[in-house]
Amino acid sequence: MARKIHYDYERVQPHWLTRLILQGSWGRTLRWLLLVVLAAVAQGVWAPSLRIGIALPDFPLLVLACLALTTNPNTAAWAGFLTGLLHASMLNQTVGSLIVSRTLAATAVAYLPMVLAKRHGLSIVPAVVLLTLLAQGILYLAAPRGDAFWQATLAGMVYNIALAIPAYWLVRRIVPPEPDDDSILWNSQR
Repeated sequence: MARKIHYDYERVQPHWLTRLILQGSWGRTLRWLLLVVLAAVAQGVWAPSLRIGIALPDFPLLVLACLALTTNPNTAAWAGFLTGLLHASMLNQTVGSLIVSRTLAATAVAYLPMVLAKRHGLSIVPAVVLLTLLAQGILYLAAPRGDAFWQATLAGMVYNIALAIPAYWLVRRIVPPEPDDDSILWNSQR
C-alpha cells in the first residue's frame, strides 16, 4: 500500500545564509549587481550580432537607466560606477572617463522621478535619452572624438529607446522600485 506523501510547505525554508543574503537591502544589492554584470555580458555576446548599420544597442546603459529610475541616487551612483568599470574593461579604454561619466549620469537620472512618475512605463524613455546624452557627453568632454562618435551615440540611443519599455518591465520585476517616502515632500498623512 502506497503511503500518502504530505509536504508541509510552510516548514520548508531556505538555508539561513541564503535568507540572510536575499533579505532586505542585501537582496536588492545582489539583484542590481547581477543585472549590471549580465548587461555587460549581453553587450559582449549579443550586441555585435544585433547591429543595424551604425546603430548598436548599449545594454549596460539601458539597464543603468532602468536602475537609476527605480533606485535612489546613492544606489544609482554605485551602479554607474560598476557599469563604467565594466564598460572600460570591455572596450579597453581609459577607465576613469567611463567611470566618471556613467556615475554622474546615473546620479542625475536618479533625480528624474521628482518630475516623472517612475511607475509609469513610458517614463523610461526620457531616462534613456537623458542618461545616454549625459554619459556620452561627459565622456566626449573627457576624451574628444570625431563626428562619427555622435552619430553612433544617437543611433544607439534610438536603438535603446526601442528596447527601453521591455527592459524597464524586466528590471522592475527583478528589482522592484524602492518605496516612496514622500511624506516630507507632499505632507501626506499616514
